[in-house]
Amino acid sequence: MIGDNLIQQTAEIIDDHFHNYENVFGVAAVPTATHFGDLEGLNPFHLVSGAAAFGAAVGLIGTADTPVRPEKILFDPRRVSITDTSSANPYILRIIWGTPAQTPAQAVIAKQYTDQVIQQQTANGQNKPQDIWCVRIPTGYQLWGEVKSATNLASIDILIMMHEYPSPSP
Repeated sequence: MIGDNLIQQTAEIIDDHFHNYENVFGVAAVPTATHFGDLEGLNPFHLVSGAAAFGAAVGLIGTADTPVRPEKILFDPRRVSITDTSSANPYILRIIWGTPAQTPAQAVIAKQYTDQVIQQQTANGQNKPQDIWCVRIPTGYQLWGEVKSATNLASIDILIMMHEYPSPSP
């Protein structure tokens, strides 16, 4: 039956997502036009808000940063680890993806983004990783982040974690 097959495929996709490698990226020590993040990098990406508007997009994963494992053809940003915030106000973290030819602005117009509400969870800035809900993206695409806060020039520092996949569906 089609319904049973769809349920099995969905279960396999979910299983693949939760039983997968997770890779951590920090800002590249030597960034280039195609390399934004260092695998296992510990220096966080620094994103700055406008006044109740999104700030400038910051490259998180460049076209040369995926695939980490050569057999993988898709990836998704799985979660972010918040290492610091300058404001206790909530932020909207926008994760944007695009082809090598796209700019962040073009990708936003094409609705190639996901938004998450982020807020400092404790007084000392220590936060647990926060899940990101996003579609699977072809390896070789770019990933950017930008933030919005009610506080002008509010900043947030993050590390990004991602999963990679061998095919669109199991």
